[in-house]
Amino acid sequence: MSVEGPLKETPGHSPLGRRMESDHERLDELWDTGLAKWSSERPQATVLLREFRDGLLRHIQVEEDLLFPYFEARGGPGERPLVGLLLDEHKEIRAMLQRFMDQVERGTPSLEDAGTALRNVLWAHNTREEGLLYPWFNDGLDVGTGAELDFQVRAEIGSGDSPRT
Repeated sequence: MSVEGPLKETPGHSPLGRRMESDHERLDELWDTGLAKWSSERPQATVLLREFRDGLLRHIQVEEDLLFPYFEARGGPGERPLVGLLLDEHKEIRAMLQRFMDQVERGTPSLEDAGTALRNVLWAHNTREEGLLYPWFNDGLDVGTGAELDFQVRAEIGSGDSPRT
């Protein structure tokens, strides 16, 4: 699923949380396809995993620059502890992603250990975002405010394409 273009707004609801979930899905597809091609099509797998890295880092930056400050300022449920936890996880994800990509760039024959560790952290993190943070952006914003934030998010992550298979 591509994250380009405006998502359909329903009265009283912002599409922003859904857009961020769609970006998770896009990143998951890049990850899965890159790893599936690693043993047989290394150059294409490397390109896909670099796209994954770049997309994930953009996604994290959007959350830290736009979503988290807005969520905290508007008093989202459990905002400070949740944002603190997500920020800590972002630091861990960045470090694990760097170790994983170091192995990709070296052409390590097996990415299984580093890949599994990173995937497990991402799964837990994404589950928190999709269960706690993103629903607030879907249900806690009026359409006008949601559209404004959505426009800013699209400017940052909306250029992502589906992976080449």
